[in-house]
Amino acid sequence: MAHHQQAYPAEDSGHILQPRSGGRLRDRGRRILAVTATAVLLLTGATACSDSTTSTPSKSSSAPKEPFAPAQLAPAWKSPRVEGDSLRTPYMAAWRTPGAYYVGRGTGVEILDPATGKKLGTVVPPEPDMTPCGMTERLTADGLGAIAWIKGDPEALRAACDRISLIDTRNGNKIAWTKQISGAPLNGKPLTNDTTRLAFLSGDVLAVMTPNTVVGLRLDGAEAWTWRNIGVGLDKYVLNWDMTAHHDRIMVMIGIEGGPELWRYWVSTLDASGKELSKEPVPMPVPAKGGVSLVGAAPMTAIVEPYSFDKVTKPELVTFTRDGSVARRIPLASDAGEIRLNRSRRLGGAKRFDIAFSGSTAYLVAGNPASSTAPVQIVALDLESGATRWTEAVDTVTTPRFLGVDKDTVYVLAGKTSQDMPVYAYAAKDGTRTQISTVKATDSLLSMDNLIIDYTTGSLALTEPGQGPTGTIMFRPTP
Repeated sequence: MAHHQQAYPAEDSGHILQPRSGGRLRDRGRRILAVTATAVLLLTGATACSDSTTSTPSKSSSAPKEPFAPAQLAPAWKSPRVEGDSLRTPYMAAWRTPGAYYVGRGTGVEILDPATGKKLGTVVPPEPDMTPCGMTERLTADGLGAIAWIKGDPEALRAACDRISLIDTRNGNKIAWTKQISGAPLNGKPLTNDTTRLAFLSGDVLAVMTPNTVVGLRLDGAEAWTWRNIGVGLDKYVLNWDMTAHHDRIMVMIGIEGGPELWRYWVSTLDASGKELSKEPVPMPVPAKGGVSLVGAAPMTAIVEPYSFDKVTKPELVTFTRDGSVARRIPLASDAGEIRLNRSRRLGGAKRFDIAFSGSTAYLVAGNPASSTAPVQIVALDLESGATRWTEAVDTVTTPRFLGVDKDTVYVLAGKTSQDMPVYAYAAKDGTRTQISTVKATDSLLSMDNLIIDYTTGSLALTEPGQGPTGTIMFRPTP
């Protein structure tokens, strides 16, 4: 995440946190810093993997009960290359309605005809000098979405992503309301940043992450609750780094600047009423120069990544209990080869990983997509034990991407960039593979490991997350 320099005041001592007021916050901050010394006591788990290089499965299992995809999908349209400031073109999210396909970037939220790709317009900001800086990843069942805006120059040093609008897509993209939501004051000024996170919760609540709070807004714009991180009331900035939510759970990544690690991280878990479920934020120890990212709140997981040039340390998948404590740390290592997380970066530095979850199973990709002899593998990982349930091959020289998952099946696009791409269904029970569809090749050489994959039955959108050769390519069923 990009953080402007004004967010960090000058150090007045060698301490990480210096309480200003509030006994509860003072004691809590001290306890959190003390936890660092015991972070190594977190639970760990091992991953046991088996090797499989057979491209044709020998196990027997029934095919998916209902068609997940038509027999063949072909390119229907391609939107133009994204134009504009490269710092603002990164992807935020996509919304689907019966009559429109919305692609949100920092340059604007485009509205495309889902049948032809023709640009129908953009979501008009509440004021002319506003640009988008955040967006919910989905719409509500009633077609409501939320967009955050920066008023003024989005690249200014003090750019503040603190205006929030509720958008009614079923009513001409009408803006129901716009509110200014800043962080709690620190050193006498509301804390702001140039990005934010937005998510809908059960009970018709919109969660808005500011730099040091999470605010719950009702759909009429009224404030339902506010949660404050440990930095509120202290003279050292403690920033909310990321947020992910699902129905009745919110996970917030907190970063504290200081010490030889430069940044240290904790995770707080809230319920849909803004109540903090864990007694204290949970420390997330990371390798030297490494990082940590939230994966999702269903199930509640995070990824700890080593330094990019560290080829020895393996990433870890961290799972959490419903109350926000660590359940297991699972090293992501496989006999099938390197685990490939296929990271895509969104506006504001948020990472998204190509991992599919169903119940207590996580599905990942392992191996070398460029190998002409050994195919990459789909790995089914048991989150409760940390063991590998099965590994099964995809095709050689492919970059597999997940299209969807249910309790019985995981669906995989065997990406071949410039060639036709099969869609496979792997049985959750034993990994039996069945080809269920073919996606016809485009005239473009696609960077499959970096594309945003957005699939619903009969409609596949591949979107460049930044300034690539194309914007969005939409695939539809052939007659």
